Amino acid sequence: SGLFLFKPQERATEQITRPLGQITDGEPIPAPGEEGLDTAILNVRNARESNPNQEYVEIQASKDNKNPLNISGWKLKGKIGLDVAIGQGTILYVPGQANPQQVIVLKPGEKAIIVTGLSPLGTSFKLNKCAGYFEQFQDFTPRLPRECPLAEDEDLPNNLKDACLDFIERIGRCEVVESIPPAMDQTCQNYVSTKISYKSCVEAHKNDTDFYKPEWRIYLGRGEELWKRSREVIVLTDQNGKIVDSKSY
Repeated sequence: SGLFLFKPQERATEQITRPLGQITDGEPIPAPGEEGLDTAILNVRNARESNPNQEYVEIQASKDNKNPLNISGWKLKGKIGLDVAIGQGTILYVPGQANPQQVIVLKPGEKAIIVTGLSPLGTSFKLNKCAGYFEQFQDFTPRLPRECPLAEDEDLPNNLKDACLDFIERIGRCEVVESIPPAMDQTCQNYVSTKISYKSCVEAHKNDTDFYKPEWRIYLGRGEELWKRSREVIVLTDQNGKIVDSKSY
């Protein structure tokens, strides 16, 4: 009861995810409409797809911008009267937990891929150097870059035998091992099954200066295509209704 400076349920959700890593990427979040002359470019080359999970457009923040762009609340408008707002997302996705939502910010030069359909992860998210693990079991359009650190380059425990080290050297980037040779001793099996994963990758690298990638994946959650295959005009507007960019094809 009484007055709160925050919503208790939101703070509780934040505390769940904070132990795994940062919930921001270290930049201040601009308020809507405070970007000044900073701008972005709209790319619509994949808007012709009929499958909503493969149909997408891109927003690229200008490299010459002086400030980050808050694009939550920006709208995409089509020729037939569609008016779709960009929502919020999570900076650091945590599997199996509630992921706090916040405004989506593009630093100078960063881009957002805005997919018409549903997110395989259930939320919009920012890419990081461990996100390639998601590509093994789920389909993303475009494909997530598999740029995770190699398992053999991690800080391996000293008690792993040579046979185990040889096996780890053969594990590819962003690969969860589904079948461990039964000849491997229990120590090796425990390490491979618990420490070569997205979660362990995040734990090891969340504080790296290059942990976050300059790309967001944003999902509009629609079940049908949004844009015409030809003779379409897509207009991008900011929170105040000002035209940021437009493209026709």
